[in-house]
Amino acid sequence: MGKQPTGDITPPVGREEPASNRVRVALPHYRPRWTLVLLGINGLVWLVMTVMGGSTSTRVLVLFGAKVDPLIAAGQYWRLLTACFLHIGLVHLAVNSYSLYSIGSHVESRYGYGRFTVLYLLAGIAGNVLSYAASDSLSAGASGAIFGLLGATISYYVVHRGEFGQRGRRQLTNLVGVAALNLVWGMTMPGIDNLGHIGGLLGGLWLGWAFCPRYRVVYSLDTLPPYQVVDEASRVRGIVSVAALILLMVLLVMLGTRLTV
Repeated sequence: MGKQPTGDITPPVGREEPASNRVRVALPHYRPRWTLVLLGINGLVWLVMTVMGGSTSTRVLVLFGAKVDPLIAAGQYWRLLTACFLHIGLVHLAVNSYSLYSIGSHVESRYGYGRFTVLYLLAGIAGNVLSYAASDSLSAGASGAIFGLLGATISYYVVHRGEFGQRGRRQLTNLVGVAALNLVWGMTMPGIDNLGHIGGLLGGLWLGWAFCPRYRVVYSLDTLPPYQVVDEASRVRGIVSVAALILLMVLLVMLGTRLTV
């Protein structure tokens, strides 16, 4: 995932190179930053929880902000966010840390710092919101947000399936398979909040499409190489999509509160 994808681009007609030629251009790339910050936050919170009595302790989980339906219904809506940074045991933390680094680095490198951070947080909240609306189990973990990153990666390759050709289609098939396999596995294993995974995945698919870079090749004799790729993603589309997701989450929270009270 660390490799920079390239696309076969046809140069504009009328330039120095024939239109039939195809060139490969490097896509805009961001060095992962917030992925490492999130990994550090998750690890630090886990260490503090361990010192305070253990990350598997229900008392500690509740104290640190796990998803607990009656408390959320009582007005502690911040738990829908804080639960994304808690992990139940070292294995839980290790698995999610590996997944976050692997998928997060790729998403952040393509979407950029701002879009990546908003996508991660909202996908994580979306997972907890769906879990709150349809499940009364205590839950915690970054899995919903990570599934959101997986969903965003799927959306990325759907949007750019033409530019990446056969390699992109293989990548898309693999990603869909990974998502499906993990969801099926979550349905068969006890103690896994699969609704949180589904909510995060759906939120990531939606925001991944809305935030996805829309590339355009520009030609200039003043730059080397002469063909450059610019991102013309619509800010309006992103803002409207975020607002629509937030509205849906508010409605689901109201439903969850009504069912809990």
